[in-house]
Amino acid sequence: MDTKLKHHPPKWPDRFLEFYCSPSRLEQIQGDAYELFYMNLEERGIRYARFRFLIHVLSFFRWGNIRRSKPSYQTYNQGAMFKNYMKIGWRNLVKQKGTTFISIFGLAAAVGCCLVAYLFIEQVWFKGMHQENKDEIYQITYTAEGENGKTTYGTVAEPISELISDELPNIKAQTRILTDFPVLIHKNESYFQRAQYVDPGYMEMFTYSMLYGYPGALNEPEQVILTEELSTKLFGNTHPIGQDIALITNGEEKLYKVGGVFKSFNDMEMFNFDLLVNMSTHSNENHALPLKDAWASELWTFIQLEKDVDAGSLSTGLAEIVSAQNKINPENPYLSLQLESFNDLVKNSENVERGVVSFLAVAPQILLSAIGIFILILAVFNYINISILMASRRLKEIGVRKVIGSNKGQLIAQFLSENLMVCFMAIVLGLLLAAFIFLPGFNEIASKNIKIDLLNDHLVWMFLGAMLLFITLVSGLYPAIYITSFKPINILKGNQQMGSKSVFTSVLLTFQFTLAIISIVAGVAFVQTNHINANRDWGYDSSDKIIVNVPSSQDYLPLKNKLSALASVIEVSGSQDYVGNWIREEELVFHEEKYEISLLNAEANYPELLDLKLKQGRMFNTELISDTQESVLVNQTFLDELGLIFPLTEKIILDSASYDVVGVVEDFHTIFFQSFIDPMVIRASPDTTFNYLTLKMTSGTAYSSMESVKKIWHEAIPRGLFEGKLQTEVFDREFSDVNGVSNILLFSAILAVVLAALGLFGLVSLNMNSRIKDFCVRKVFGADAGDLSMKLAKRYLIIWGVASVLGGGISIVLVSAFLNTFFAFHSGVGLIPIGLGLLILLLVVAGTVGSQILKIVKANPATILKAE
Repeated sequence: MDTKLKHHPPKWPDRFLEFYCSPSRLEQIQGDAYELFYMNLEERGIRYARFRFLIHVLSFFRWGNIRRSKPSYQTYNQGAMFKNYMKIGWRNLVKQKGTTFISIFGLAAAVGCCLVAYLFIEQVWFKGMHQENKDEIYQITYTAEGENGKTTYGTVAEPISELISDELPNIKAQTRILTDFPVLIHKNESYFQRAQYVDPGYMEMFTYSMLYGYPGALNEPEQVILTEELSTKLFGNTHPIGQDIALITNGEEKLYKVGGVFKSFNDMEMFNFDLLVNMSTHSNENHALPLKDAWASELWTFIQLEKDVDAGSLSTGLAEIVSAQNKINPENPYLSLQLESFNDLVKNSENVERGVVSFLAVAPQILLSAIGIFILILAVFNYINISILMASRRLKEIGVRKVIGSNKGQLIAQFLSENLMVCFMAIVLGLLLAAFIFLPGFNEIASKNIKIDLLNDHLVWMFLGAMLLFITLVSGLYPAIYITSFKPINILKGNQQMGSKSVFTSVLLTFQFTLAIISIVAGVAFVQTNHINANRDWGYDSSDKIIVNVPSSQDYLPLKNKLSALASVIEVSGSQDYVGNWIREEELVFHEEKYEISLLNAEANYPELLDLKLKQGRMFNTELISDTQESVLVNQTFLDELGLIFPLTEKIILDSASYDVVGVVEDFHTIFFQSFIDPMVIRASPDTTFNYLTLKMTSGTAYSSMESVKKIWHEAIPRGLFEGKLQTEVFDREFSDVNGVSNILLFSAILAVVLAALGLFGLVSLNMNSRIKDFCVRKVFGADAGDLSMKLAKRYLIIWGVASVLGGGISIVLVSAFLNTFFAFHSGVGLIPIGLGLLILLLVVAGTVGSQILKIVKANPATILKAE
């Protein structure tokens, strides 16, 4: 009873029911709808109950239930006519099963692609929109004078949170948020996880579904809440509540118990984290900082206002906080504090430094949108041709309808009604394709967790509705107008010719072929580039080498000595960074000119251990003290960009010290092939500690020795995070990313070819059906199969030729520009991608046209011409 008093059915569906329903049936229908609503409310919750109430109201929207003041013949006639349209349309679709399937499948594939693209864009621009309190949540930001003028920052001084309750009225909840990457230790295994340190008010402001435990677990400082993915990673199928984990932050280790586990997120969540931790347990909170230092420490701060409170009413309190901040920390004066609505965090992200949203993934959005629109255009063009083909078999029906009084508008309405039926089925099939094929494949390629949430995401319904309306009108309007424009006397006399000289359908097919060629060239060029880069010489020998991290300087020598004692280790060398990772940039002075270079500090034996290829001069001599203090190696790009010739007669200056260049090594890739090779200087540093150790292993033992290396590492550093990897694996992530893009492009290319083939099939069939008698007459008078074949194929070979010129030219420009955005080193658009694209399309044309020519060759002229 209390639940029923608290929750009621949604108002606008209820009013819509009262509006359309006949008074004689309203009480019964409304009573049933209410009963079902409260039943669903008790069993499944308010959201599901409201959604089902809407469905029930719509399901009652039938002709027999609609209110009508005066039953009239005209109203009945219109309803009967529409019903008749649906029956005729369904019978025609069933009668032409093959072409119907082709039409629905093509549109469904396009809908599925567009839906995946939309969901990706939605998760970028509509993050957090599932949060129940989103309209009441605000982030506190501040504006200050920056290097480029006034700048807004998303982080504010940490002590501001202490002033909120005194200076800002009507605050329901508040929280600070600090993102950190502590080392997580569980059962002697260490992990690098993204932790979000928050105040307990976080769980009051933001709502998450719990798999285990309860949201209030964060009120206990020693408890943490994990994501479902992290819980599975640590505990498998074991119940995680009460399990122990340890977090090491800034060298301090703290023990925690698992107090809750969130259900798996989708990518619509605003914050990205693996676990939530109480802010009071962070290492920074346990050290009393000087007042000025505390105000210099900044983090995200969010507040939740009481319902219906205007954010503008807090301006006076914000001004008081600004005044306090500027008195205590005059070195960083605030111009103002402002409240950024939670709903606007994504939209305004580019205008806020250090904001919650820092990456909008513009390039992937453009790529996926382009592919979705590209496939949709192909599918619509294909469907237009198929629609004309299907309608060509109904000319007599159209002629008879016109003779008995049907006007053009009624016929267009009939064709659009039938088209609506096809497009609706395409939307349903496209939704299934996206849910079970396209989206899982995309999530795996892009490492995303995007889901279709039809129950909670009303924007998806709006998108699908817009797609249904769009493709119904765009794909159906031209065929409907074209077919209904024929004169009935020509139709009934058999004089009406269709498709034999249709310029419009030829243009559509040419455009389809052009897009198909571009997609094939893009896919092949990307695959070719990936193949070339996969086999590219890195400039050094990456095999039989293991890289391990060194967490602190005191660990360096003990770890190096223990690893050197391993039987399979031939040699060990230390380095500040490692090849295959980011190399720090420094400023070099030569001839009083300054140059930006990449600087690799390492032990003297590092270049030889890595098997860098010496081009001129010599490598470092570990026996010479001068080589570890006054000498450097450079790569060939260094000489080329500075315009120098080895040997150099003058020294170079680094960090105010002078160095001799003793040797030149061939260029080698320190980062992936998306970037050009930078000028490189390798300095044999005399330091005895480095951030990384590189182990050279006996041939073929690197992979098998990894566990032994890891065991020794943990014995030396039991509470640290092991980040060892093979030198051959340094580009694995980048290779995975570009292979994912390659797979997407190949998929779009295959789909484009299939759609182009279907469109061609429709047009060839249409042309053949319209001229079958002409071909049979030619056979009777002695035309051979070659003459008939050339007569039918000539038009499509011309279309293929025009599309080849257009597609090849556009591909060289667009695909080359596309490759340049991904790679500094790529294959370009050469003969192989363009030739393969043209050949594949030519084979499609030959196969499709050939199958129709075979029908003509086998046709019996006597059977076809006897009607004459």
